[in-house]
Amino acid sequence: MKTEAFSANRPGLSKGVLAAYSGITLPVAAMGMPLAVYLPRFYSEGLGLSLATVGLIFTLARIFDVVTDPLMGLLIDRYDTRWGRRKHWVALSIPLLMVSIWMVFIPDPQAVDAAYLACWLLLLYAGYTMLTISHLSWGAELAVGYDARSRLFGWREIFIIAGMTSVLALPAALELNGYSDQQTKIAGMGWFCLILLPLLLIPTLFLVPDSRSRSTTAVPWDEAVRLIVQNHLMWRLLAADLLSGLGTAISGALYIFVASNYFQLPSHASISLLFYFLASFFAMPLWMQLAYRIGKDRALKVALLYGGGMNLLLTAIAQPGSVIMLWSFTICYGIAYGAAPMLLRSMMADLTDEDELKTGKNRAGLFFALLTTTNKLGAAFGVGASFLTLEYLFNYVPGGVNSDFANGGLLWTFCLGSASGLLLAYLPLRKYAMSRARHQQIQAALSARETQQEQT
Repeated sequence: MKTEAFSANRPGLSKGVLAAYSGITLPVAAMGMPLAVYLPRFYSEGLGLSLATVGLIFTLARIFDVVTDPLMGLLIDRYDTRWGRRKHWVALSIPLLMVSIWMVFIPDPQAVDAAYLACWLLLLYAGYTMLTISHLSWGAELAVGYDARSRLFGWREIFIIAGMTSVLALPAALELNGYSDQQTKIAGMGWFCLILLPLLLIPTLFLVPDSRSRSTTAVPWDEAVRLIVQNHLMWRLLAADLLSGLGTAISGALYIFVASNYFQLPSHASISLLFYFLASFFAMPLWMQLAYRIGKDRALKVALLYGGGMNLLLTAIAQPGSVIMLWSFTICYGIAYGAAPMLLRSMMADLTDEDELKTGKNRAGLFFALLTTTNKLGAAFGVGASFLTLEYLFNYVPGGVNSDFANGGLLWTFCLGSASGLLLAYLPLRKYAMSRARHQQIQAALSARETQQEQT
């Protein structure tokens, strides 16, 4: 099924523009994946901070985004330049990200303590927030059709997964060449991001169109608060994003532990995780096609049920030492990974159109700021809750000798935590009202109003 036209007055985006727009997400994703998977373990097991301290710092840093993300969204919506509304914010985020990546990924071990990690992690998240919100809201304005947005955000997710896959290949390659220490692998990931961020920023800034809004952009603070409270469809998406992010974060934070300690296959941990993302990469076009065929919300429900079910199945069939079991689960579970981020962002873009029709204001920055906030909160709670559970309920010691009880607790925390988040995310999506037909009506009304404004 072909995607519909982006609008009556705007041509569809070429593959070159889609690639230029999506390209900057590759190093950003390469930075974000180790934050969830490798860095918590690196700062606890490798640099000597306690598991509870690391979990608490990562959780508090994400919770801080509850304040900074909406503020950044309002700021991005309010101030544009003669170059457009979004691209200058993307450009401003890169220096902050590069300095923070250097300090977090390539630290001096003698300087590392809880305050060091907390400070630089907050700055890293601030740069990430600026780039992500401006980039997502830019995408909502580039593609305006129901299926066109699935296409654009599908491309974006493919580049994100490519970034994760690429950065994961680094530790796997280092391990194969005898460099197995954590510090070398984390530093390699950091250099990967530092090199690609400025290189891929160039086509994003020069090849992707960015224009001023077709509507008034200033949003009073009291009106923004009312929007957050009263938009019920938005709350459904935010709840689904929070819960699915929690489930995915638990998987990411504990996967290396599970592969290394429960399955007792440390030499397979990094390479199998690489294939998890490869499976997701190749499955993304299938999720895009499913969204075209049955609608975004239904495709998302399928993905959530599938991912949750895979984790529940693992609790029944997992066997320590089984290479086949580890790899089969990893690849099958990886198929679902990219569906929820892509579909939730495309669905949120549709809600910005409904809001614009009602209010006359384009507030994509604020909408995506809220979605970014819930995603970060889900990730924070996932890391914090899983680490605290392992340390205080099961007495699990990272890098140490653990009892069968502790290793069993590791598997159950991984599987049930992941499954609970994904399956609970299904509930807010029941009776979701923004269908393709409804969105086409909204787009027609916006186009008619735009035409009338141009004539007058």
